[in-house]
Amino acid sequence: MALTGQSPELESLCRKIAEVIGPLGGRVEYGNLRSQVTDYDCTRRGTITNIAIVYETPGGSTDQINIEFDHSSRTFALIDELEGEVTTECVDTVLARIHPRIAGIPRKRLETLYDEIRRQIDDGTNTAGLFGHLNRILQSEFKGGTITHIEFKDAMTFAVHYMKDK
Repeated sequence: MALTGQSPELESLCRKIAEVIGPLGGRVEYGNLRSQVTDYDCTRRGTITNIAIVYETPGGSTDQINIEFDHSSRTFALIDELEGEVTTECVDTVLARIHPRIAGIPRKRLETLYDEIRRQIDDGTNTAGLFGHLNRILQSEFKGGTITHIEFKDAMTFAVHYMKDK
């Protein structure tokens, strides 16, 4: 993900993101986490670089964290879940905003799975149907959209408690 010939700030951020996601990259519990850097020309602003940190949730929905670097102003912009759009020149500020989101991917994947279980049960799916649905997700060939055995176990435990409480 390193970019040669780019601004030092952008190169630093790309290197640090690669360090953060490197050990987590491709792991199912992190939704096949990966990154992509794309440059594009904006007529009014000049060159913009987008850094997308991409992952999937169970069932195959793709989600991403986007960081934009404006080469003319040398600033980064990203959407913070609590504060909205944040603009900064500081690489460490960007990293501080994305670290919790990356660390939260396993929890977000479980919440997505729990939402799917609630929907299935609320729509009248019986235990066998729900088990079959979760088993298909477990065996999916779409790496980030599948679930781990631990997520499967947690999902079944959640489903049993949710059915009991209904």
